[in-house]
Amino acid sequence: MPNTMFFNSFESVFNAVEMGLCQYGVLPIENSSAGSVTEVYDLMVRHKFYVVKSLKLHINHALVTKKGIKLSDIKEIISHEQALQQCSEFLKSLPNVKVTVFENTATAAKYVAECDRTDIAALSSPECAKLYGLDILKEDVQNNANNYTRFICIAKNMEIYAGANKISLMLSVEHRPGSLHEMIGKVACQGLNLSKLESRPIPGKDFEFRFYFDIEGSVFSPYVLTLLKDMELSAEQLSFLGCYSEM
Repeated sequence: MPNTMFFNSFESVFNAVEMGLCQYGVLPIENSSAGSVTEVYDLMVRHKFYVVKSLKLHINHALVTKKGIKLSDIKEIISHEQALQQCSEFLKSLPNVKVTVFENTATAAKYVAECDRTDIAALSSPECAKLYGLDILKEDVQNNANNYTRFICIAKNMEIYAGANKISLMLSVEHRPGSLHEMIGKVACQGLNLSKLESRPIPGKDFEFRFYFDIEGSVFSPYVLTLLKDMELSAEQLSFLGCYSEM
């Protein structure tokens, strides 16, 4: 079994892969209820990496505490902001409880286990509760039972495996009417499906955006190769982030 390292922030994962401390890094990219993990998208532009796999997992959030603690004892709940959004209805039922954003759900559970307080709980996974010796006060507290998160696996070097059928690109276009429409049209002209389009602000350029495309297709397809060549000629900047499959 490969060695596993845990980090307190998404940027630390990017740094570890970039510096060669880890061969692969796993990051959440979007949730079926709360939407995109914008922090990860914003970090993409600052780091060199390739996406080599993606994975869609069912997410079950649980309220975890030290052993022997009752729900009425809880004065503060901590977790990652995405988990807090995904469990907003449950949190509304506890109006007198303080809600605090934490680095991620795993470190939130670890903090609850290691701190001296008996009035604090975390929204985390049942697996983390078991790992840190915590009790599960309530399970499945997410708003939507059909709650999925998509994760990407990143590497320092490009790896394309058999069956890879999704391409991720990062690009910027000329700031003029119709430029994004033209770029999307290039995808359609090749008969390819644009399955995801994400926009993020470009620092230092007011109301100008960088775009992330997920396109269904293989880099070995002549249609994809034609598209990439055409996009490279038209975009102000284009980065190929990888060709991979979803598990």
